[in-house]
Amino acid sequence: METKNTRDLITISLAFFFAFLGAGASQPFVVSYLNEAKGLSLTQASLVLSMVYFTFVVFRFFIGFIIDVTGLHLAKILGVAMYALFPFVVYAGGSLPIWLAGSVLWGIGAPMLWTGALVQVMNTSAPTRYATATGIIRGTVMAAAFIGLYLLSFIYARRGYEALFLFAAVCGVAAILAMLCSPNRHVPREKPNLRKFLEVMRSHEAKTVTAFLVCSGVAYGVLLNGFKSHIEIHCGTEWLKAILPFFSLAGILASFIGGRICDRVGRWKTFGWGFTVGAVGLLLAWHFTHPAVLMLAMFLIGVQFAIVPLSGFAWVGDRTSPSDRASVMGYVFCFRDLGVAVAIQLRGMVASVTTALLAFAIISILCAAAAFAISRSAAREKR
Repeated sequence: METKNTRDLITISLAFFFAFLGAGASQPFVVSYLNEAKGLSLTQASLVLSMVYFTFVVFRFFIGFIIDVTGLHLAKILGVAMYALFPFVVYAGGSLPIWLAGSVLWGIGAPMLWTGALVQVMNTSAPTRYATATGIIRGTVMAAAFIGLYLLSFIYARRGYEALFLFAAVCGVAAILAMLCSPNRHVPREKPNLRKFLEVMRSHEAKTVTAFLVCSGVAYGVLLNGFKSHIEIHCGTEWLKAILPFFSLAGILASFIGGRICDRVGRWKTFGWGFTVGAVGLLLAWHFTHPAVLMLAMFLIGVQFAIVPLSGFAWVGDRTSPSDRASVMGYVFCFRDLGVAVAIQLRGMVASVTTALLAFAIISILCAAAAFAISRSAAREKR
């Protein structure tokens, strides 16, 4: 098996960079644009964004069979093309059904891109570098989203929403070109085996990892749709630019550094560290509203967002063969995406009757419980 995958990492990371510089970074603008500029209700606008994740869940579950038909290379290209399409649909669309259709297409493309790209990177990496390689891609994604948020905000301030989403679509075209340059690796693979897949997923370890990723997804969904308004209410709008970047900065650092650490100390320890710092961050956001404390909270939550899924990807690489990798990854992570989608939609539906503080308190307790469960699992594994 190929273990020198420099070209794979460079071209695939570049494709992810442009995809998230555009479409990925445009996510925070979607709900406000559809609500303020297009007249949709908050619930309807939230549905457009959450539909991406709901569709992602469904198609990620079957991604092993989809990739068996398309192959890894075509799956990556089709996936990144659908990333490019979404901001164009938002820009050119004029009704809720059209925007929902764009969301569905993005939701179909996202598991093709993520699973196809990450499986290829793992298939061409040494087992001792699974987390390092996937950390490079996730770090690139976080860096692109961080840069893209400021770039799109700059474009919005001068040209408005339409120019913002048009620019995001152009970035998507660059992502397609980069992915076309990625190697078309012909790694020997077998057809997805349902029996072998069920054997893996019935294990206690697989169920535990799945539960951890659901918890992580819910925490991210609450953050994505609630932290901005929380800052505005308690600190003022002027503090948004000072507090929010700490999430991305933490994610970038934790992805690049955390991957190496995960490969050295093991998946369970990094799972535990991730949930512990996330629980502390959410606890701080619940109990304090001072800007400096919220900066720290953002940073800690960003660490969790980076290293928990990273540990999950590496766990899949450890426990599966190349022929089963896409199916197991799709199954495990579809539940994380379901957690994100449910959290986004519920936050939009109950925004008028609750505050972010209650959500932060509940998710903090869930993350603390996950960290405790991981410590118990790690202890059993040692024995």
